[in-house]
Amino acid sequence: MLKQNDLVRSEAPLTLEQRRAFLGLPLAERRKILYQQAEEAAGHYESNPTVEERESWQGGDIVEY
Repeated sequence: MLKQNDLVRSEAPLTLEQRRAFLGLPLAERRKILYQQAEEAAGHYESNPTVEERESWQGGDIVEY
């Protein structure tokens, strides 16, 4: 069974076996892992130097014609 220490941080997609092992973890453990990954992703996007640039083109009013 997959354990938290067994997780691999890489750009390669997970194998089917790794995905099934993750689904075999208790729900609380899966939530903990997903929470940690979400925190890392949020940190990446919030610390990116292009945040102001992205906010400038994403912000503003929505105009429908």
